[in-house]
Amino acid sequence: MSTILVTGAAGLLGRFVVRDLLKHGHVVRGLDRRRGDDAIEWFVGDVTSPELVAKAIAGADAVMHIAAIPNIWSGDGQTIMRVNLLGTYTVLEAAEAAGVRRMVFCSSDSVAGYTVREGRMLPPRYAPLDLGHPLQATDPYAVSKVAGEDLVRAFALRGMSAVALRTVFVAYPEMAGEIVARARDPGNYRGPMVGGPSSAGGGPLHHHIDPRDLARAFRLALDMKMEPGAFERFYLSAQVTLSPEPTLERLRRLHGDSVEIRNPAVYAKQPFAPLYDLTHAADRLGFVAEYDQRHLLAGLPAFS
Repeated sequence: MSTILVTGAAGLLGRFVVRDLLKHGHVVRGLDRRRGDDAIEWFVGDVTSPELVAKAIAGADAVMHIAAIPNIWSGDGQTIMRVNLLGTYTVLEAAEAAGVRRMVFCSSDSVAGYTVREGRMLPPRYAPLDLGHPLQATDPYAVSKVAGEDLVRAFALRGMSAVALRTVFVAYPEMAGEIVARARDPGNYRGPMVGGPSSAGGGPLHHHIDPRDLARAFRLALDMKMEPGAFERFYLSAQVTLSPEPTLERLRRLHGDSVEIRNPAVYAKQPFAPLYDLTHAADRLGFVAEYDQRHLLAGLPAFS
């Protein structure tokens, strides 16, 4: 049994991570700007506060750092950089001082640069996109995750072990209506349109992951055997996209032949397989997504 601090514990993702950890016997603390519904010890305030973070982390064995401005529509560039970078540094500094052994950082597939058109995104160079692909982040949120990973890696080099989980758009239950609205009329969708907490995301290929799967990935990252000083990264996604078109067809329509297809067998086996190479997550982390949300789209004209 370990004591785990979850930052952003009252948020959409944090609640799933907290409940998964509790289910598996861990003692969980939550840090957030508001108290959540779970019966755990809560520390209420800003993740950029050194005093609050130090108090919350004292005696913890590991930290799940989720708290952040979650996308470019939730704050301007200055706010995103301040909260996401200063918050990450504040957590890392306190974790090191407290002797924390493991940090799990919620990163994003946006580090690869293929998620947000408004951020002047660049097309991928090849598919499946793996850890060797250049990081082409251009929007403030994506850049904050690239820099956040660099901070985490730097502190790992100083002694702790750390994992960065590059998750795609998380399809929370509250997002179901937005996902369906986009699928019904993708050309005119300008979410949020039906009361969801944000727009349906996932970039041009409509990637997604179920929060139950992502919470399990956090726990697997906590339990993974690592040496002190090690830092590892993983792309995480459901095994299929929410796109009406097969992945290679969509890439060709959007980018012609500019995207090199390095392993066509992946898409021959599963035409809706994601852009990202998930073999490393399966082999090293032991993570394969169990859920997807394509069932929400059954019966819609483009998905028949």
